[in-house]
Amino acid sequence: MFDLIQPWLGALGIGLTILMFLYCVILHFKVSSLTKKYKFFMDGEDGTSLERKLSVEVKEIRDAAANLEALFNEQQTIRTVQNNTIQKIGFVKYNAFENIGNDLSFALTLLDGNNNGVCISSIYGRSESRIFSKPIVRGKSVASLSQEELESLNEALGDKTNEEALVSASVVK
Repeated sequence: MFDLIQPWLGALGIGLTILMFLYCVILHFKVSSLTKKYKFFMDGEDGTSLERKLSVEVKEIRDAAANLEALFNEQQTIRTVQNNTIQKIGFVKYNAFENIGNDLSFALTLLDGNNNGVCISSIYGRSESRIFSKPIVRGKSVASLSQEELESLNEALGDKTNEEALVSASVVK
């Protein structure tokens, strides 16, 4: 009975030895590849270690994050200042009196980002001209407005109707 098993054991042993040899060759190539990668990271071009390279990169990332935070703070400051500057303008020219031509009277509205500002109107007459100013708070006038001043305020607020937009576009062209 052992005579039948012995040839199989020899062949099995040889097969296992060949498999182990092939496995060792594959492992040798993998270890060699890992060794090359390890040497690349640890030795680098100028001989610095991976730890030094990583510490430099981390420092650069922290500096970039600090610069980004400073940039956001500066942007917030700019937005705060910008809300208090003139951003919206409405302008309407008109003829205050029928016997005077050329639309020499006007209403000018200047508003900041919070819709606060002033409406300045000038009424031109043959013998005299008058200039008025009326405060605007949150898009509303404290004093009563004339029709032209109201149009100027609406233009500054961006509340033009389609007809007014068409008239404005045809005048500009």
